[in-house]
Amino acid sequence: MLSNKGRNHPNDDYDKEFHSSKRVRTSRIDENSSDYSHRRSYSLIEVANDKVIYNDQCENGSYDVTSKSTSKNGIDTRKRSHSFVHPTIYSIVPNTQLTTIVKRPSQWGHVGQRIELYTNHFRINFSKQVDETIFYQFDVDVELLFRDGLWRSCRKDERLHVIKKIIEQEHFPLNINVKLFIKKTGQTNKFRLLIINLVKTCNLKTIFDFIEKRVSQRPHDPIRILEILFKQTQRIEMITIKNQSYSKYQRLDDLGDGRGLALGFYQAIVLGERGPMLHINNTFSCFYQNYNLVEFISCYLGHDIRKYGIPSKDQSLLVRKILKSLWFVTLYTNRIRRYRLKSFGRAANEQKFLKDQDEQITVANYFHDKWRIRLYHPHLPVVELFNPIDKNKIHFLPMELVIIDKWQRSLKPLTTEQRTKVTKKTVVRPGERYGMIRRVADECRFNHDEYLVKFGINVDVNEMIMLPARILSLPEIKYKSSQDDQHDVVERVRNGKWWLNNRFNKACEIHVWAVVFVSQYEPNNRHIQTARNFTHRIPQVMSKYGIRFNSKPIEKSDAAVPQIILARMHELKIQGCEIIIYILNQVGDDIYHAIKFFGNIKLGMVTQCTRYERLVSNSDNHKMDMYIQNLAQKFNAKLGGVNQLVSLIHPLMLSSARSDVFMFFGIDCTHITCSHERPSIAAIIGSRDSTSTQYASRLVKQFSPKGKITLEIVKDLHMPVGELLHEFFNYNSYLPNKLVFYRAGIDNGSFQKVLDHELRAIKRACTDLYGYNQLPQICFIIVKKRHNTRFFHWNKKSNQTNNIQPGTIIDTDIVSPNGFDFYLNSHATIQGTSRPILYQVLYDEIGFTSDDIQQLTYYLCHTVARCTKSTAVPAPVHYATYCVARGLSLDYEGQIANEQQSIAVSEFDEALFDENVIVTLDDVQTIKIDFNPLIENTMWFA
Repeated sequence: MLSNKGRNHPNDDYDKEFHSSKRVRTSRIDENSSDYSHRRSYSLIEVANDKVIYNDQCENGSYDVTSKSTSKNGIDTRKRSHSFVHPTIYSIVPNTQLTTIVKRPSQWGHVGQRIELYTNHFRINFSKQVDETIFYQFDVDVELLFRDGLWRSCRKDERLHVIKKIIEQEHFPLNINVKLFIKKTGQTNKFRLLIINLVKTCNLKTIFDFIEKRVSQRPHDPIRILEILFKQTQRIEMITIKNQSYSKYQRLDDLGDGRGLALGFYQAIVLGERGPMLHINNTFSCFYQNYNLVEFISCYLGHDIRKYGIPSKDQSLLVRKILKSLWFVTLYTNRIRRYRLKSFGRAANEQKFLKDQDEQITVANYFHDKWRIRLYHPHLPVVELFNPIDKNKIHFLPMELVIIDKWQRSLKPLTTEQRTKVTKKTVVRPGERYGMIRRVADECRFNHDEYLVKFGINVDVNEMIMLPARILSLPEIKYKSSQDDQHDVVERVRNGKWWLNNRFNKACEIHVWAVVFVSQYEPNNRHIQTARNFTHRIPQVMSKYGIRFNSKPIEKSDAAVPQIILARMHELKIQGCEIIIYILNQVGDDIYHAIKFFGNIKLGMVTQCTRYERLVSNSDNHKMDMYIQNLAQKFNAKLGGVNQLVSLIHPLMLSSARSDVFMFFGIDCTHITCSHERPSIAAIIGSRDSTSTQYASRLVKQFSPKGKITLEIVKDLHMPVGELLHEFFNYNSYLPNKLVFYRAGIDNGSFQKVLDHELRAIKRACTDLYGYNQLPQICFIIVKKRHNTRFFHWNKKSNQTNNIQPGTIIDTDIVSPNGFDFYLNSHATIQGTSRPILYQVLYDEIGFTSDDIQQLTYYLCHTVARCTKSTAVPAPVHYATYCVARGLSLDYEGQIANEQQSIAVSEFDEALFDENVIVTLDDVQTIKIDFNPLIENTMWFA
């Protein structure tokens, strides 16, 4: 082991990186990382009467147990030593409980055709009296007696052995020493278990109190403990990350850049109206391959570095973008040592270090002389590695001896090619998914698990839970007749789709328009002819839907240079152009972002982009007509028109529904973890007309100038909500009396925080605008798109398992006993297994019945202007999600100015963290993304 401070003694049996640590309770291990080796403390749980402790699993070994007393209360109060642990990114939103979350109305929904479905939940039964099961959770540590007579925290595998032996022998109270034979070293060492403190106690009975509605607070601790119990045996063969498990022995499906795709399964405990259930779903995730560094970098760069080396300009980028965030191991000493990577050095046959006081030696010669290792690639640079415990101690090692540690999850974006490959693997038809889930339930052998049997837990794995469901009635989609423009025509919805055979309800009229061909290279005759055919076809096709063009297009061709594009756009604006169509040929995303920034932010021009490849693939007349039809819907919405109309009042049972004025909002965020370098983008969308077809948007950036934080809410929400209410008044000359908010991008644990802070901001906006007039009634609904619940419909005639139909609603059995939630599948699934959306009503002053809010939500899924099919979520939140995806591209100038700074930020950057800096909600800065006034209140996002 090479070091600028020497190396560890060769006879040391234990790596010094394991000698001290920062204790973290195991209750957090599964929730944070698959990497446990730097964790030192364990939470043990004793069950009253049965004396059962849960712990991490381990392999077999030989032991000799001797007794030894601990300190007085069994608690070690010594100052704990520190090792490297990923800093926890804390939420700066204070926990509050200012508003009571609304409960389900007295009656469930009953409207619709009744059917029966299967869901990926399995009933859990308890054979013992739950009143007798009490969990005692202790914070403990396992220490090793070293040669110097001092006790220090030991390694993970040794800790597992010790606790396993304690459980087997049931040595209670926990006041013992353990002599453990280590297979790897052939030595017997002495260990001791230290109880640091009693963390908490909890009773399993609270689970059933919640199900039977005796308490309203979800019992998080008992649920978490049960979930840990279900995973204990799995850890022998599995890697567990939060609630996901992956077999250690599977071969990753190679993605080509040093990453691979792994198949696993998700499991969690769900408390529904039927009782506790085990929730299982198959899942996929990307991990870094267990390659040596030479092979890994070759895959990542796409060329063999053994032949071509690593250009110096790529070395710093590799460190900043990917290597800095990874763990590395070395095995040549017959002991696993774990490191972080700091930088690259010189070639192994050139990099020298001081071996003795007066002798220098190259890295290549050192490994040949000391370890009898002849390097295959001495011309490649060495890497500087360090252990986070002692960052000043640098080790120079050859790349070929450094290995990417196993099972490190990758969260970096995939390329287009990788997404295509992943999609093929992860898109699973319902019948196949049903079979995979059943196999997982069988192979896990829950009913033979020693931990679960001890607790008297039994899982009914013979069949998934069957539950009742309903299919809601379809809305009427209205257009204007293509004959006279006066009469309404109703299109029939079939399997979530309808045809566009008539005119838009309010079609726009275009006086001046332009088509600009943007290419990286000089366009040839074929490019020009294809673009002209497309341009000439646009007025012909769009006239069928009522859009009128009063002039021929201005046709231009420009190079893919932002300054040229800006100058051309400015020129066309002076000519009175209302919309510019850009045909992009072989250009990157930066050009698209520049066009949108110039149009939406700088000049206030309506733009529509299309790819030249799309025109070529749709060159057939019929295909081209369909493609232009899709563009027509976007055109019309962006220019202030109204495409289809859906009567949202029709399904409501409210007595005041006919006289009510509704305004619908959608709110979404890019990510809740943010920093100055990577702000969170929040989009707030609000309807601006009485038909709820026209929407306006407000976008804000949120970040802390003091480092990386977790921010679950939209701070200062009263400002964009107030502006959108004001825009509604300007458009209609009156204000709404009913406000319905659909809020996406929120985890279960943040519901109360979001409700308390954002509802207060919404009410503040209403008070500021309405004054002494009657305030509007508010309904606040969480839209959860990411969850693992799936439903299956079994067709008896064909004996096949199929997807559920659009309009399917589930609001019994597996839903919360104390909440107002429901699953709605509003769209047709093109491929894979349908994933319905989970809606949770948190607050409701309007007084919606179950049928009211379910039918209204379903109808809103048919009002998105850009398509003729129902969407997965209601239009306002659909638009909000689209806006946040485009939010960063609208900060085009900021991206150019901070390009190098952005590159320097990796998945994990220690420089962004300072545990001594206290960040509060008041420190968060909220900056509005200012659109050009000509664009701000239009549907630029259509």
